[in-house]
Amino acid sequence: MGREFPEHAVASVGAVVVRGSEILLVERGYPPGEGLWSIPGGVIEPGETIVEASMRELEEETGLRGRPLGVVWVTESIVREGGRVRYHYVIIDVLFDSSSLTGELRPGGDARSVAWFSLAEASTSSRVTRSTRRLAQMVLEGRLRVIEL
Repeated sequence: MGREFPEHAVASVGAVVVRGSEILLVERGYPPGEGLWSIPGGVIEPGETIVEASMRELEEETGLRGRPLGVVWVTESIVREGGRVRYHYVIIDVLFDSSSLTGELRPGGDARSVAWFSLAEASTSSRVTRSTRRLAQMVLEGRLRVIEL
C-alpha cells in the first residue's frame, strides 16, 4: 500500500516535546505539508510499537533522544485531490519528557530544519500545519492529558 492515494488510512506518530513555553517543530521536506512546520513524526513501520516509532522519528528528524511519557492526542490528516483521497494519516501524538533529552539538535530524515517555537507562535502561525496549531493551542490552554503506554 502506498502513502499517496492509499486504499486505507496510514498509521503514524508525532513526537511532542514541550520545554517551558516552547515546542519543538520540524520543517517538512516532503508532501503533505512540504515547507510547513509540524511536530516531528512519521509512519509506524511494521512490527513497531507506537512508543518505538515515536522514539525513532524523534531521533531521525531532530537528532534528539528522550523518554516518552504517553499519548496526548490522536488526530488525522486527510488531503483530497480531484474527488480522491491523496493522503490520509491517522496520527498518534506521544509526549516526551523534555528534561530527558540527549543528543545534538539537527534536522534529518524528512525534516529540512528543526527549531524551538514559542507555543504562542506555533498556535497561530500560517507557517505551521493546522493540526500542530491546534495541538499548541491545547498545550497553552492546559488541555493535554497523558495516557500512559
